Amino acid sequence: MLWFRVCLWWSSCGWLPLEILATATTCLQDGIPEDQRQNLTIDGVSMPLGVATGGWDSVDLVTRVYQILASEVLGYHVRTQSTANSMHQMLAVSGCSGQDLALCTWPPTEHLSFEAWAMGIQIPSWAAFSQLLGEASGSILGPVGYEGYDGLHVLGRANNKSEEAVGLHLTYYGNYNSAWFHPENYAAKISDVDPNKLRPCNITNEGYPDAARGYLEATGDVDGVEDRNGQTGYKCWLDEKWWLAPACRADPANCISIVSAGKGWGFPDITQKATFYNMNVGMAVASTFANYVAINTELQSLLYAWSPDSNFVAYQQLAVQFPERHDAEILQGIYRSMNARSTLFKLVAAGLEVAASRALGLAENFIFSFKDIEALLIQLVTADTKDTWQTACEWVKSNKETWEAWVPDKTTCAVGKGLVDLQDNFVTSKSEAVDCKMCSPGRVSVKFENTRVCSPCAPGSFQNAFGASECKLCEIGTMAENPGSRECDKCSLGLYANDTGMSFCYQCGADMGDEAGLWTTNEFVAGKIIELQGATAKSKCFCKEGWFLWQGRCQQCGDGLDCPGMNRLSLKRGYFSKSHAPNDVFHCLNEDYCPGGPAGTCAAGRDNQSIACNDCQDGLRDSGNGTCEACGGGDYAFFITVCFIIPIGVTCLYIGLKKETQRQSGSGSLMMTCSLQLLLVTVQMLSVMRRFDINWKEPFASVLVFLEFLSFDLEMLSVSCVTSMGPVALFGLRSLVIPVLMFAILVVHLCFLLCTRSKTFQGSNLWRTMGTTFLVFFIVLFSMLLAPFQCHSHPNGTSTLKRYATVYCHGEGQHLAMFIIGGFACLMPVLFLAICTWVVLVHLPTRLARSDAKCLESYSFLIRRFRPGAEIASVLFLVRNALVVLCPLATSTPGQLAMMNLIFYVNLIGVPFFKPWRSMSCNLLDCMLLFGMLVILHVGSVSVTNSNPAASMAMVMVSVVIMLLSILLNLLNGGYRYFQQKYRKQFRFFTCHQKNAAGSMARFLKMELELRNPGTKTFIDCDDLTDLTRLFSYVGQDTETFLILGSPAILTRKWCVGEMVTAHRNNVKTQLLSWPAFLKPDEKFIEHFPTLVPDYGELANHGIGLSDVAKTFRWLHTVASHNLPEKFTPSSAFPLVSMLCGQSLSACRMTTFYSTDCPVLANPEDTEAMATAMVLSSMLNPKLIGTRLPLTSVLEEGNDVLDGAQVALMICSSNCWKSAQVERWLLQTSQLPSCGVIPVIAEDNFLVPSPSMYEELRPTSLLDQQEFQRYCMVIKALFQEIAVVFVPQNYSSTHEDLLLRANQAAGRLQATLTPLAEKVRAIEDRDGYKHIAEIDKGVTLKEDDWKEDPVFGKTLSATL
Repeated sequence: MLWFRVCLWWSSCGWLPLEILATATTCLQDGIPEDQRQNLTIDGVSMPLGVATGGWDSVDLVTRVYQILASEVLGYHVRTQSTANSMHQMLAVSGCSGQDLALCTWPPTEHLSFEAWAMGIQIPSWAAFSQLLGEASGSILGPVGYEGYDGLHVLGRANNKSEEAVGLHLTYYGNYNSAWFHPENYAAKISDVDPNKLRPCNITNEGYPDAARGYLEATGDVDGVEDRNGQTGYKCWLDEKWWLAPACRADPANCISIVSAGKGWGFPDITQKATFYNMNVGMAVASTFANYVAINTELQSLLYAWSPDSNFVAYQQLAVQFPERHDAEILQGIYRSMNARSTLFKLVAAGLEVAASRALGLAENFIFSFKDIEALLIQLVTADTKDTWQTACEWVKSNKETWEAWVPDKTTCAVGKGLVDLQDNFVTSKSEAVDCKMCSPGRVSVKFENTRVCSPCAPGSFQNAFGASECKLCEIGTMAENPGSRECDKCSLGLYANDTGMSFCYQCGADMGDEAGLWTTNEFVAGKIIELQGATAKSKCFCKEGWFLWQGRCQQCGDGLDCPGMNRLSLKRGYFSKSHAPNDVFHCLNEDYCPGGPAGTCAAGRDNQSIACNDCQDGLRDSGNGTCEACGGGDYAFFITVCFIIPIGVTCLYIGLKKETQRQSGSGSLMMTCSLQLLLVTVQMLSVMRRFDINWKEPFASVLVFLEFLSFDLEMLSVSCVTSMGPVALFGLRSLVIPVLMFAILVVHLCFLLCTRSKTFQGSNLWRTMGTTFLVFFIVLFSMLLAPFQCHSHPNGTSTLKRYATVYCHGEGQHLAMFIIGGFACLMPVLFLAICTWVVLVHLPTRLARSDAKCLESYSFLIRRFRPGAEIASVLFLVRNALVVLCPLATSTPGQLAMMNLIFYVNLIGVPFFKPWRSMSCNLLDCMLLFGMLVILHVGSVSVTNSNPAASMAMVMVSVVIMLLSILLNLLNGGYRYFQQKYRKQFRFFTCHQKNAAGSMARFLKMELELRNPGTKTFIDCDDLTDLTRLFSYVGQDTETFLILGSPAILTRKWCVGEMVTAHRNNVKTQLLSWPAFLKPDEKFIEHFPTLVPDYGELANHGIGLSDVAKTFRWLHTVASHNLPEKFTPSSAFPLVSMLCGQSLSACRMTTFYSTDCPVLANPEDTEAMATAMVLSSMLNPKLIGTRLPLTSVLEEGNDVLDGAQVALMICSSNCWKSAQVERWLLQTSQLPSCGVIPVIAEDNFLVPSPSMYEELRPTSLLDQQEFQRYCMVIKALFQEIAVVFVPQNYSSTHEDLLLRANQAAGRLQATLTPLAEKVRAIEDRDGYKHIAEIDKGVTLKEDDWKEDPVFGKTLSATL
């Protein structure tokens, strides 16, 4: 086994590959000088003869010997290149710098290499890589003559000592058995080795990770190994430097030393042998290669080494002999027997035999014995200067007889070779020749005198092999124009050779006078026409592809013609030309009209005398699949049915729109109508895309044809079966579609007025229906009128109208008539767009500014589906649709696509940014449809050059399906919401209230109503309103019972009034909870409403006018009404909520307000304060369960604070300090020894008590002087505690926010509070009452007087 690896040794020594060039110094006296030497040439590349050397002394010496002979005897420039190991030697002669094809080049620059170790190149990885290289792979030339060996060696000093002392030499393994012999007496010991020059022996576990496990399995020596991080490793002794054999472990100091290098070279082999044969040895690894050489040179004892090698050759390096190699054991990892000797090979590059046959012959004969190389190595190391070239030179000089036998003869050429000169050129004279070379392709080896020459092949013949002896004639269809051809060339396209041995080819068409470039040679094979090189007869000559033979000459194919070759001509699908003029090609309006094939071919039933097969033959109609068929009874029935459907549809549209205005649309119906509108617009856009010059493939093409029905194509109504119409009459009839529709709507409107006996014209219904019809079908109507402006160019240079293919586009005759009709007809959509723009930008804002909501009914078709404030979107969408219609007018398909892409991209950016639709799902649907349209456009932009149209159409159809599914899902969602709003309302109650007057009451009612009706919701804006535009929709569509909290000023709040109007319009069940001071509106109030509520005009944006408000105020007198008690208490709240729920007292339960030791104090005369107290108590009690505190209760008027009260909450509201009941409760609380009080601010505008407030309190208080002084001190003491803010009235006070604040209050209650009585005593002790006395005397105090208060100065200053 070769444990030494040249690559490791190479890197350990720090050597790098080095290119060594031959010097000008010559070794032989008669050697060829440098300037007379030559390069070799491989595949046209000239280079020196390259020799890859391994870089160690033995291979360097052999290489130097070969270098001297090849350069000075054979006359080649020679260079050598060092490599790392045997594998790199083989890679070098293969032209590779690594084992990767990307690192290989041809031709190789290294051509020979010597002393390659067998196990470095005879491995599977090289065999696999060699197959990839193929013929470029290097190969083994043969053995170099001597063998290599690595393993345990003994140097002469130790061996001689033993032999002289006892007659036993140490080259035999048996003499190391410590059971009967002690070789340590003659060899170096472990103690002789400097441990500082050694590496830790566990380095072997890194270099050979599986060696220790193999050692254990082979020997069973468990003491020689150890576990290292879960892996078996060699055990180390003596400062972790030595591995000791079993025979050595008892007395390590007397063990024989064996020193290796690298990462433990030889360890797996020598450790097993030491154990198997009871050898008293220890093994270590030198820290560096230099120390390895120094230690073993000094000790000259046992070591791991290899041969041939120059390091120890001077010290009688001898291998220790073990039993004969046992291959079966070696395969099992048992190294008991002798290591095998390795064959050392010579390597050669491919192509050297041809490039330098004599250099190859020299290498083949080049053989060294082990004795020769050993003598050379000894000579090298014993010389005064270590010079491999000088040593090799001395050997060459003294062994001339040996190497002369290696040098091949020069000018006697073998078969397949010929004479060459010094420049490697073939010559025919022996006097000019210096060598022989194998004949190259294009030459053959011919006998000449006593040698051979390489003669070129004559024209008409060739030779493509090296070393051939005769030329071959060119086959039929080929020719060789020049002498020395390596192969015959096939006749090019348009040429033919009809005999063998030809030196030229005949030109096709030469006898007809045509240019050579118009002809080619073809052959019909397996149903296909293929171009033929090497034609063998004139019959293979035809006009080239794209040309056809017409009247004896090659004519060029036009667009729409297919000229595949062999003089064949056919029309492509979708193109037409007449049989007598095949080059006069038209592009058909529908490719199904023209199936292609021979000129003059149309689809069945079509007139081939019409332009591009556009017309059906007399008595036939278009069947829809490109053909024409006879008219039948079904055609007339269909025509009549459509004529009936149109007025019925107009009538249904009129009635539906009228009902829509009478009742506010819910989100569900709004979603459905928006979805239908988007569906119709998308379908019309797709029909516009059909006008682009794009060859859409199936099944999308059929989808576009189906959509053509929406473009009012009267031919689809089988008009031709009823009457025969020319293109001008047909276009005129289509132009009348808009006036006819408008007239039909007018007729329906007049009939409605007659049926209802209306005394007014009700123009809003008429304008709304007309506007809706025009708006929905704007694209198709406008597109239909632009037909005279859309021309289509034909391959023959003429142009016809796209939709009327029989009309030439030249501005005369029929085209001029249609141009005039279309120009006037286009004024209709332009006028409609202008009117809509004026209405949205000018008229509508003016009317709404006057609060005229009636105008919204007339123009609801423009604005109803868009959110308030986004009415301009209706005009923008109309402008977009107009631009889409204009896209087909672009002169090129890329221009059409670019224009429509730009429109859709701007639209796709604008919709998510502005969110114009009233329903968010419609905004999402619009974005989805725009994205799908963009996908279709992008696929269409590449369809012309697309190599996989099926995949493209699959993508288009996926987009169409996704768009349709999006519309369907939106329709289903809208339908679901519609029925949900109709039969299952989202909110059981909707609280209509004024925030600052009834916000707390609304919160209290929401909590109690949801508690009474589990699973239901009560609407309150701060919890449930996230989009103001949906406010009225919640009232009209999502509410079961509309509850008006009738605070005195609620009728002056515009949004509250709007909610009431919406409830009235939609017949929502309504209840009125009247405050004592609430007055229902009378006629005087209704008359002055615009003055009382000046900003009511904003309601007009939502379709609510003054007349609606007046009707609603009168309606309020009819709704169910409940009166709120003068004083709202927990006791009165219970029946009130029951009454609102419509439940009996016995069947209902309600939050109970206990009388506990934790009272909540509030001004009983303030309804909002009492409602705040009850809301706070309801939220606090669940958080106090399980704590040391009792549950809270709202104290009612007339009740006293219990003597055992531990803590109290004071609801601070406006004028609460003026309440006699609050005075009484606070004075009672200040007498309790352990009761703390926390102030709770319940209003946004609440002010902390100030000097002026105390001045205001004194005149209204019924307390005597002493009690009043104490009452003021109590208020002061109360605000020594940090107040808790709990304001249900606030717009931002959501349920979650109030719960959070209730949590804060609960935390404060559970904290240790200073009793209120104690704080009051502190004020009295510090004379804090003196200012109160002055107030009582009528003295007006200044703010500075209060700031000087010794107790409250800092607190008051901070508050102020």
